[in-house]
Order: sequence, then C-alpha cells, then structure tokens
Amino acid sequence: MVRATRLALALAVTTAIAASTAATAVAAEPAVPSGSAGIVAPAETGAARALTPAEHAELVALSDPSTVTDLHDGQRRMERVAEILSGTQDRRGIFAIFYRDILRDANPVLDQGDFDDPEWARAVSAEFFRIYLVNLHAHLTGGTVSPEWTRYYDLAADPSRSAGRVAAAALDAHLHIDFPEAIAATGTRADHARDFFALGDSLIATTNNITADLDAVYGAKLADFFHAYCVGPAVDSVLGENTTSYVMFQSMRGISFANGLALGTPALRDAAAVEIGVMYDTAETVFDGLEAANLI
Repeated sequence: MVRATRLALALAVTTAIAASTAATAVAAEPAVPSGSAGIVAPAETGAARALTPAEHAELVALSDPSTVTDLHDGQRRMERVAEILSGTQDRRGIFAIFYRDILRDANPVLDQGDFDDPEWARAVSAEFFRIYLVNLHAHLTGGTVSPEWTRYYDLAADPSRSAGRVAAAALDAHLHIDFPEAIAATGTRADHARDFFALGDSLIATTNNITADLDAVYGAKLADFFHAYCVGPAVDSVLGENTTSYVMFQSMRGISFANGLALGTPALRDAAAVEIGVMYDTAETVFDGLEAANLI
C-alpha cells in the first residue's frame, strides 16, 4: 500500500511533463515563447483587472461547448480566450494558454491521421477538450463546476498562491479527472492503447512552449521543475528518498488509460472512481508541498 501510494504521488507530479526520460532528449535548447497576436507579456505581473462586461460576454460565448464545431474551432476559441485573460493578468488564463499550445500542436497531428483508428484519436481529443470547456463555461455563467475545477478557479483568484501551483491544480483536474472520463465516454478499447501513447508522445515538445509562455505571461517558473532532471529531487523532497525510481511517464499514462477503461465498464466504474479520486487528492497534496518548498 505504501509503495502504491508513493507511486501514485510521484506519478501525479509527472503528469505535468511530456515524459520523464524523453524530455531530457527533446529539451536540448531553451524554448522561445510561442505567443500569439494580441498576447503581450506584461513588464511585471500583478493583480488582474476586472473583465469588462463585453469581455465576459465574449468569454461566455467562446466557452459554450454546444457551439464548438471541431478542434480547429476549439483552437481559434482558445487563442482568443488566452488573449483576453492574459491581457488582464487574470490567472484563469493559465490553463487557457496550456490548451492553446496543445491544440496548436495536436491539430496537425490529428489531421495527418497516422493512427490505427484516427476517428477515435480525434474523438477522444475532442471529448477531453469538451470537458474543460463545460467547466469553464459553467464557471463563467454561475453553473455547476466540478470540485476539481472549482479548486483551480479558487486558487487562480488567490494572489497568495503561486502561478505554478495554479497551473498544477488545472493539470490535476484535467489529467487525473477529465482524461479518464473522456476515455470512458468515447468507446475506448484496450486495442486503442497504441494510438493513445502515440498521441501523447507527439506532444512531448509542446511542454517547452507551454512553460516558456506561462513564464512570459504570468511569471510561472515551471521550466526547471518540468525538466526531467528536476523531477527526482522535486518529488523526493516531498515524499522521501527513492520515490523517483517508480516514476515512469509511460506508467502514468497507462494508469490513466486503464482508469478510463474501467470507468467505461459498469462492474468496475465505482472502484475506478475511488482510485481516480485518491490519485487526484494525493497529487494535490504533493503540489502543496512543492509550493511550500518554493519549487513551483
């Protein structure tokens, strides 16, 4: 049980990274912020200004999942969502930047369709995105937001919490909770595993752009933490020595995939939901510890 708990905690940290071993090979040079027209890094990060009524109304429209046509439309929406929120230093834009960068790189890969089941690869990606939009839209309109996304938006509004900790809350909510739900909702089978891993591998280098952009816009100092050589010391500083011998990115993705398959199986759904909840809670505990140690 202790070994399993440590593994879960360690894996929770590495969900923010493209791969613990692959990142070392990919991140040979510092990334340049990818940016986009209209997003300008402020000279100094500070308190967010309130959104204007027009900006809020536009965000409500952009985040409406019922009107999204495809992931290219989703990318266009996230470009604008990130522009509005980062332009006001509103930290709810931290994950908007994350998703903007992911969709910029994921759409060409999905369009190429080099998968055993390209329709499934696109469907699971679209459902993953849709769940994020559902919660963003509900947050903006006073609807029901999941507890995990509520935590993210609460942390984003708290100036005493680091930008890195805010980013970690979003990653926990999306990767530990939303991802298995998307897998379960899209008729995923065990033989989709190869496409599942291939899609994730194709986005490894995107981590460089994400960390550079979050630093430039919000001052989130995540690059060193996300870099593979910092995973070991960061996790061990919270959990104790030798924990990182269990950290393998492929194992983390395998757990997410397996949890999603279990959620889609009536006889296993309740047990899977419990396991997913434990993974999320322990990951949040780890990130609280890393924040306290000034590592994020």
